[in-house]
Amino acid sequence: VKGTWMGSTTLPCTYTPSEGFTQQTLTWSVERDDSTSTIFRRDDSGDHVLLSQFRDRVSVPKHSPGDASLLIENLEIPDSGHYTCQVIWRSKNNSLIAKEVTTMVKVVKDTRPPSAAWQLPKS
Repeated sequence: VKGTWMGSTTLPCTYTPSEGFTQQTLTWSVERDDSTSTIFRRDDSGDHVLLSQFRDRVSVPKHSPGDASLLIENLEIPDSGHYTCQVIWRSKNNSLIAKEVTTMVKVVKDTRPPSAAWQLPKS
């Protein structure tokens, strides 16, 4: 996923809800410079943004079952990295199932000049 500096981007993470399975936890983590940090966690106690640099900039849809995509706003260059969405479900017989998907994000500065610069003078 390419994001533009100061813009926003959505990192996809979707699944088909199935009967008998309840979502236990959803976590989004980012890996950069060989270290992994958890950004966002949703569990029984609610939504938690665990990295201060992402506070007020990330959100996950609340009312669309199966959609755990992460919206990052006001992108900053250091936001580039590998983002992993992990969802854990509990089944009726209390076994746990985990799935994860990783998306690479590259934040770039938009170097194009304003479009007005491309308008040729009328002859």
